[in-house]
Amino acid sequence: MKVAPILLLCAVPLITAGATSYTRIKIDTVPNEYTPANATFHEPVSMSGFHFEVNPETVRARVVVDYTYPDEQVYSQDDDAKGPQPTLAQIPGLNYDPQAHTIVYAGEGKTTVCANVVAGKGLFGKHLKIKNTGSCVVTSEDAKHAEDDGWDIHRFKAIDTYFEVR
Repeated sequence: MKVAPILLLCAVPLITAGATSYTRIKIDTVPNEYTPANATFHEPVSMSGFHFEVNPETVRARVVVDYTYPDEQVYSQDDDAKGPQPTLAQIPGLNYDPQAHTIVYAGEGKTTVCANVVAGKGLFGKHLKIKNTGSCVVTSEDAKHAEDDGWDIHRFKAIDTYFEVR
C-alpha cells in the first residue's frame, strides 16, 4: 500500500516536465443566458464553434465565435434578435499572410500557422476557403464575475471565451 504514493510522486514530475506552454488570450465575456423575443424564459447559452475570417484588401484576420442555446431550432424563426450575437475579435498578432496563403499568430517570439487559406471559384465568384490547422483554438468556460459600479458590487455568471495557441 505504501508503494502507490511513491509511484504517484515519481509520476507527477514527469507529467509536469512534459507539459508545454501555450498562449491564452481572453476574447470576450458574454451572457450565459438568452431570452428569445418570442419566449418568456431564459435559455442557457454555450459556444457552438468558431472560424477565421480574412480581409484580403487590408491583410487582416479575425476570429468569429458563434453561440447557441438548446431550443434555438424552435425559436429562431420568429426571434427578431436572431439569438446570441457572435463575437468578432481582431487579436493583436493574428494576421493574414497572402503570400503564404495562411493565417498566422505571431507572439512570444514564435509564429504559429492557425489556418490555411485557399482561393476558389464558385457560382457567386471568387471566395476564400479557410481550413484550421488545429494549432489555434477558441475555448470557453463558465465564469463568475463581479462589477463594481462605484457603490454596489453586481455579481453575475457569464461565459468567457479565449483564443489559445498551442
